[in-house]
Amino acid sequence: MKFTKDAFDLVVAAPQYEGAETYLVDDDKNMVKYHIYVCVVESGNVAAIICEKEPATKQSENFEVYEFNGNKLLEHNVVRLRLLDKNNERAKNLVTKFVDKKLFYNK
Repeated sequence: MKFTKDAFDLVVAAPQYEGAETYLVDDDKNMVKYHIYVCVVESGNVAAIICEKEPATKQSENFEVYEFNGNKLLEHNVVRLRLLDKNNERAKNLVTKFVDKKLFYNK
């Protein structure tokens, strides 16, 4: 799967924790409808998205966590995603923080 800069912009423009109905691109260049809830920058170039294939149920057991290189997204306008296993501690931690609404700092 790939993530485009256009999809990223829709997620960033959406209200926190609401996400956006957008898409990921499969290996056959098809736009697959996804609801992307959040994009999280974890370090200098590592980022992740928490998403769910449409139709979205907003049930955490259906969430998928993908990681990607944020710098490559900005440089090339598209980046390949790597799906994290649901049992991966990092993925579980991100989903838990998302569900508990602890991913963003209040201003």
